[in-house]
Amino acid sequence: MSSQIDSSRTVYEFAGLANVSGWWLWAALIGSLALIVFLCVQLYRRDVGNLPPSVGRVLILMRLISIAVLVFFFLDIQRRTQREIVRPSEVVVLVDTSQSMALAQDDNVGSISRSQRVARILDKSDLLETLDGEHRVSVYSVGAADEPVLLRSGQLPVADQESAENAAAEAGSQDRGKAGDLSTMMICGIMALVVCLIASVISLIQGIAQTLSPGGSQSRLGFLFTTIAVSWCLGITLCGTDYSVQSERSFPGLLGMAETEAAESEDEQEPVAGEPQPEAVPQQVVLDWQEAVAASAAQSRIGDAIEGVLATHDPTTLAGLVLLSDGQNNGGRNLSSVLGSLRRTEIPVYPVGLGSSRPPTNVRVVDLDVPKRVYPEDKFAISAVLQATGGGELTFDVQLLDELEVPESDGGKTLPTEVVDAKTVTIPADGTLSGVKFELQPASVGKRHLAIRVIPPAKDQNESDDARDARYEVVARKMRVLTVAGGPTREYRFVRNLLHREASIRLDTWLQTGQQGMSQDADALLDEFPDTAAEMFEYDAVVMFDPDWTKIPAESIDLLDRWLASQAGGLVIVAGPVFHPRWQRLRTDPRVSKIAGFFPVTFSGRGLFSSSGREGGQDSWPLDFTPESRRADFLWVTDDARGSFEVWDRFGGVYDYVGVKSAKPASKVYAYFSDPTTMISDSLPVYLASQFYGAGRVFFQGSGEMWRLRRESDVYFDSYYTKLVRWVSEGRLLRDSNRGVMLVDNNRAMVGDTISVRAVLTDEQFEPLELPEVKAKLLSPNGRIVDVRLAPVQEENKPGTYGGRFIVRETGNYQLLLTLGAGRSEVVLEQNVQVGLPEMELERPKRNDGDLQTLADIGGGSYLKIDPGVDDRQVSNELTENIVPQPQLTILPGTPDPLFTERRNAVILWLIAGILTMEWVIRRLHKLA
Repeated sequence: MSSQIDSSRTVYEFAGLANVSGWWLWAALIGSLALIVFLCVQLYRRDVGNLPPSVGRVLILMRLISIAVLVFFFLDIQRRTQREIVRPSEVVVLVDTSQSMALAQDDNVGSISRSQRVARILDKSDLLETLDGEHRVSVYSVGAADEPVLLRSGQLPVADQESAENAAAEAGSQDRGKAGDLSTMMICGIMALVVCLIASVISLIQGIAQTLSPGGSQSRLGFLFTTIAVSWCLGITLCGTDYSVQSERSFPGLLGMAETEAAESEDEQEPVAGEPQPEAVPQQVVLDWQEAVAASAAQSRIGDAIEGVLATHDPTTLAGLVLLSDGQNNGGRNLSSVLGSLRRTEIPVYPVGLGSSRPPTNVRVVDLDVPKRVYPEDKFAISAVLQATGGGELTFDVQLLDELEVPESDGGKTLPTEVVDAKTVTIPADGTLSGVKFELQPASVGKRHLAIRVIPPAKDQNESDDARDARYEVVARKMRVLTVAGGPTREYRFVRNLLHREASIRLDTWLQTGQQGMSQDADALLDEFPDTAAEMFEYDAVVMFDPDWTKIPAESIDLLDRWLASQAGGLVIVAGPVFHPRWQRLRTDPRVSKIAGFFPVTFSGRGLFSSSGREGGQDSWPLDFTPESRRADFLWVTDDARGSFEVWDRFGGVYDYVGVKSAKPASKVYAYFSDPTTMISDSLPVYLASQFYGAGRVFFQGSGEMWRLRRESDVYFDSYYTKLVRWVSEGRLLRDSNRGVMLVDNNRAMVGDTISVRAVLTDEQFEPLELPEVKAKLLSPNGRIVDVRLAPVQEENKPGTYGGRFIVRETGNYQLLLTLGAGRSEVVLEQNVQVGLPEMELERPKRNDGDLQTLADIGGGSYLKIDPGVDDRQVSNELTENIVPQPQLTILPGTPDPLFTERRNAVILWLIAGILTMEWVIRRLHKLA
């Protein structure tokens, strides 16, 4: 539907009066006209003094009519089609969908969340329906995006729709009237002309009779002349008016003697089959408000959203801006920066404050960090993040629960029952985040269920956030890792020593430039790449440091491809300046295409360092991390994301990188080389990236310089590479069956993230599974189970490879289960995703009344606080009463109708010519000059 009402109206106006301004001109014109009429009457009275009074009056009347017609001609009446464009009043509703809207609406126990209250207002109350009656209402969501996201597009107000329909119906009825037979005006005009004709004949007969017998009555002849003059003027005026007004019809058509052009034009306007017709603008509607306004965004960019609305909506028709939010703007522009725009446009803002103005007394477990895999008798750390609100300090107990995982009838919602450790903690209740750590030594091998639970104070308002659980696996076998190095670089030596010291890893190494008998810190030294499947398939991960690919035969590269794609191996490629460029120069070598496929990035066809990249740089540059890096466990070199990226910020950066053309479409980029002079096509060089490769993972690092982390601490370097090797190889280490493997791209995510799933599956004969789709079951933290559809991956020519995705919309542990087979041959593949809220959304849970009140005051709006006792009807009534409609009417006068002017002049000519002719005839009959 159009965003405006476009109607037309026919307007008649005297153009000759447009230049008459000032009372003295009007007085002069009226005085002159009165003088002309007076002189005309006096002169004619003297001229017709000897004639019968009736004849004299007829002559005076004809002269006055002639003067009136001339005055009418000089007034220059014109007809124009005037367009009236009505732009309806608009109202924009902005809905905050940041993750702080998932917090409780008020202090009452069991309170619904803020986003649920918003969904209820929009769905269950009559707010939108009432506003639709007078405004075009658009609803946007406000999150982490630079621009607000349209949820519901505006449509014409109900009243304007009815006006447009009535105008169209009226226009249609007028058109149908024009296309009919004789009009009433034309019939009356013809009748008047018939009377004129009859009177003329009678007067002619009577005039002949008086000539033959001079004693006849002169008064009757005067009456006939009067009748002729009046009927002629009346007939010409009526017929001429109809002829001029209906300018689209010919004169025969007006007399009903021919087809009307109006009917023909209507036929021409009928749509012709096969011709493209203008498409109606589809209206965007919301079917599920709970889903549409779910609190899933990592930031709240209220300032950016208001600026976006002001840029895309006409301020002259924008009657108001309704903001449903808790007022916590933590991304993009500050709210103070948009106050100037609101002041200039004078657009009123009507904030609706969600949440409580004072923080409720509550303790919650915000996040839980547990390794996915540990080893027997190997102590590991469990970190939890806690948050308390309510003011002052709160003291409470924190318990660690752990037990073997067992199938549960309630879908895994029950927490472990065995308390293995407990601590009493005291933390400030001001919304800041506090950490608590436990150490646990696993008692037995297998999958285990672990939880952190707080024993909250008596005034705690929400029991549902007092615990957080996770799953981990205790594995007995050591990880097998192979390192391959083109030369003894510093990065290679530090990583080799690290992995060799790690008790849970068995390390084999191949130094390609090594000599016979050279000593290396490794469990086994190789002098070539594994060349049999039995040897290759023993490894869980392969880490390559600037390898010389030319020393790896084609058969071994094919074996590496099989190991990655079907055996869920993990490959880490650390690029370097010596051997890395060489393999691309082997243009005719069949190994080149397969080697290029391993990388999650693409390179220039002319060779890496011949066109781009840097070797031996003079200055170090910090890494430019992407939002995706915040979810990557291997980049967490401390216990939490904030502390980890503070370390990366202090990290001096790197000097070199290999030239990358771009990241592949299915890859994930974690960091760029930040030197702005290296930017190509508005993109910095990719430094850290990964991709799925069949069932396996490949990780790319742009240069071997992470050893510089050791300047901060050896612990950070050790944490990075240990976690990285375990992350790329987790597909093999967590395989549940020989039937296949299922992986997710992120085991740690934030609310609102999209999780990609990759599965490589075989049938009972261990051949690639070939089905149109498979369905996995996703168990969410609230116990709801939904299907996740996995379809064959078309981008990879690897049978049995399936992919899908799902969105996490609440905090807690998500469990993804894929069942293959049935009965005794049933196999279940499993993955877990731990979902949390970003710290910036949790640090300020209180409603920001100050900023919301300022927004309301600056544009003349009003601030409505949804405190306990304020129901949805009150919200709707206050908003609809305060928002005043602001439609805008634009009039386009159009140009004069030339055909109407032509016909008007013709009618005037007929009229004055007829009057003057009759006056001449009468004067001649009475022997006047």
